[in-house]
Amino acid sequence: MDEFYKLKKLTDCPWANLFEVRLKRKAQSERSWIMCSRKNKPIEEAGTADAVVIVATVENAGEKKLVLTKEFRVPIWDFEYGFPAGLIDDGEEIEDTVRRELKEETGLELVKINHISHPVYSSAGLTDESCHMVLAEAKGQPSNKWLDGTEDIEVLLLDVEGIRDLLASNKKIAAKAWGLLYHYAKTGRIEN
Repeated sequence: MDEFYKLKKLTDCPWANLFEVRLKRKAQSERSWIMCSRKNKPIEEAGTADAVVIVATVENAGEKKLVLTKEFRVPIWDFEYGFPAGLIDDGEEIEDTVRRELKEETGLELVKINHISHPVYSSAGLTDESCHMVLAEAKGQPSNKWLDGTEDIEVLLLDVEGIRDLLASNKKIAAKAWGLLYHYAKTGRIEN
């Protein structure tokens, strides 16, 4: 057999687990790789998205603004600037996840979904985690009323100048957000 892999679950945690992957590929010798997964069957289920990331716009004072979150993240012991996001519950439709997570994290109501990407991957050298990037329109006023007790999130509604200021700062920006923020800053327009 020229190629194979075998998984061994190393942890038993509720949201994500470590796995050792014993593998052999092509002419390489057998080796070990440690990875993290939210899935019951890592590698086999790698094409199924775990989460949604919501790139939402909202009309505010007659101007289109981009909805961002400033969320405390334990692994970096700091705030990360990014887009509202959340895990897809078992059996839940993507549109329902978007509606639920947008409301929970921002207090905003979903108006329209303009696009849902195929699964995109966060850090494939470390994890099989993937998400659907969702371009959407929202309405309402930001609120933290629906946050659960473990979330520390502030909602920001940024115009192009606000985006440029964020990019020029030393603040920690999510990789899934940086490219779009850079695009909006360069084009001078917020569109989705």
